[in-house]
Amino acid sequence: MRKICELCHSENFLNFEKSDAKNRTKLQISYCQKCSLIQQKDIPSNDDLRIYYSHNYRQDYKSTYSPKPKYIHRAGLAALDRLQFLESSIKLSNQSLLDIGAGGGEFVYMAKKHGLNASGIEPNIGYSEFSQKQYSAEVKTAMLSDLKESSADILTLFHVFEHMANPKNVMKKLYDSLKENGYLFIEVPNILQKDSSPHNIFFKAHLFYYSKFTLNSLASQYFDLIKVNDDGNLKMLFKKRTMPSHQQLPTLEEVQYIADRIGKKGWFEYLFFGGGIFKPFLRIEKMISESLINRLSPQQILDKLYAERNEYSNPLSKRNIKRWGGWSSAGGLGFLCFEAFC
Repeated sequence: MRKICELCHSENFLNFEKSDAKNRTKLQISYCQKCSLIQQKDIPSNDDLRIYYSHNYRQDYKSTYSPKPKYIHRAGLAALDRLQFLESSIKLSNQSLLDIGAGGGEFVYMAKKHGLNASGIEPNIGYSEFSQKQYSAEVKTAMLSDLKESSADILTLFHVFEHMANPKNVMKKLYDSLKENGYLFIEVPNILQKDSSPHNIFFKAHLFYYSKFTLNSLASQYFDLIKVNDDGNLKMLFKKRTMPSHQQLPTLEEVQYIADRIGKKGWFEYLFFGGGIFKPFLRIEKMISESLINRLSPQQILDKLYAERNEYSNPLSKRNIKRWGGWSSAGGLGFLCFEAFC
């Protein structure tokens, strides 16, 4: 059976082998030379994926069936960042929001505190039960296929879409599941980002690897692009079209740009242009902040983050002034390293 591209239906692939970032097993990857979509060569069936995400995924990737305090803290910070991204384009006022692949329910809880009528679905029963028990969050154990039409004003998928085997069918399902004039917010790993370690790009669970061009192309039949941020992870906000239209494939210039960017990815770009040389200092800072929350309950961790949210978003807050003061010393060391290696 011939393999065709999920986006443009081309058979013109460049195939190569990469290592899984978690266990270093070999992955067969295909790069479409017509539209630049990158995907795993062999895509599992929907039935296999349902079983995997219901039972094994959280254990494989987080080594636990319920989130640890450090993961709750990170999810809380990410939730604040995502709410800020949403709020920059939409006036949030009690809209119904459904988070697909809600994990432990941290975003649902924070969105609820922010005034949204938030709920979620999560295929892993351990995580969905955790969210119900710890946050009293309305997170059901369910898959995307279980959603009914016109389920919400806003749909969110954070690091979920790259796991889905039939992205075109998923876009149609998301379109049907949104109310009229609804919004779709997707965040995925960005295959073009500079700050991703070459050892931390490819994963068995990630079936597709998107750029802003390929993700927008997949959405273009059903959604209009409202906002994009691809500085790190790829965040894209779409608005539901009144009627479906024709799909718009990436242009030749965009395909060439993607090819050029992928050709430049490597350790040099990561260390000196993606800030990889500073990652050890960032890890130390993260370890210190996370060590202070181990005695707090999951809800207390999120409540503390939400209460201090202005400290994270305001660059002139005492927290960030102290943080950048510390980083100035790290920066000096980084420039010395740059001079030594270059």
